[in-house]
Amino acid sequence: MKKTILAMAVPALLAAGSASASINLYDAEGVKVDASGAAEVQYFQNIGNNQDAKWRLDDGDFEVNTEVAISDKLSAIGNIGFEFESKESVTDAGWDEGSSNGNVENDSLYVGLKGDWGQFTVGRQLLLMDDAGITKDYELSKNLFTGTETHAQQVGKYVYDNGTFYGAATYTDKSDGFEDDSAEAVKDGYGAGDDTRIYEARLGYRVADVDARVYYQRVDNIGRNNDSAGNVISDEVNQDAYNFEIEYTGIENVGIAASIGRISTDTFDEDNNGNISSSVVDQETDYMSIAADYTMGKTTFAVGYDNKDEDGESSDVNGYYANVTYALHSNAKVYAEVGDSDGENEDFGYVAGMEVKF
Repeated sequence: MKKTILAMAVPALLAAGSASASINLYDAEGVKVDASGAAEVQYFQNIGNNQDAKWRLDDGDFEVNTEVAISDKLSAIGNIGFEFESKESVTDAGWDEGSSNGNVENDSLYVGLKGDWGQFTVGRQLLLMDDAGITKDYELSKNLFTGTETHAQQVGKYVYDNGTFYGAATYTDKSDGFEDDSAEAVKDGYGAGDDTRIYEARLGYRVADVDARVYYQRVDNIGRNNDSAGNVISDEVNQDAYNFEIEYTGIENVGIAASIGRISTDTFDEDNNGNISSSVVDQETDYMSIAADYTMGKTTFAVGYDNKDEDGESSDVNGYYANVTYALHSNAKVYAEVGDSDGENEDFGYVAGMEVKF
């Protein structure tokens, strides 16, 4: 980055009080540099058994995007993004206090090219499955659909959108190998496999007031099977996930959305003694969601219902949530949400929060 850009960055950020979704730091000689960020804090009690409510630093992001014009129809692009993580995290089992004041993580670092043909990027970035899901909740969609993998370092991504038809594809290769030696993985006889590969696709179509799309993700060697002695039987634990989503905005001030999806995992059978056999078992989990919102002035009300039906469980799990959001500004909002589930021994949850972004 040129010294000129750095010199302009600090005063531009300080003057960001009424900025739009991003701040233009530099725009000259075919080079554009924009910055954006967000901070969000919540008072949160998760749905679950004996959960405690606490203040939670939910989100902190800072991102810089650069575009360099190569010609009238081709540009080079670059992105550097940082995520400020809370020391505390929330799980179904309760709060995990962590061991520090939180970490700053470089969660995106990629380069690429863009033109009328679309955009192609390579590097550390979000996968397509990070965008999957049409729920209108903040935290309390208990049965939220998401693919197993939503972020990776060795990603090649292509995105195309002409306003009516849009599509995308990614390929991720974790061939440098990694292992999961966590207590949970050892206990279950699983560890992450080497040479994991991820394939994704998204296809969508917009017409009038309808936007419909489908996501697909294939993960090869997502896990590792061990026998009772800890010997690796196979790395070939594979997973397929898809989600079909549709949104309708044909009613004034109203948005309606629905989705249906499935995650299918090819794993290996296990006997009563915990020994894993060589016979393949297909474990399937089905997801369904429907949500609606209504906007009146600066206030938006939303409700949602979701369902998860997992193989091997005696009954499926239903979840419900409702929230209200008030826009203080186009870049600032406050919100409150309640949610519940009919899962066994689960109490209702609630969250109130505020987000400020630039």
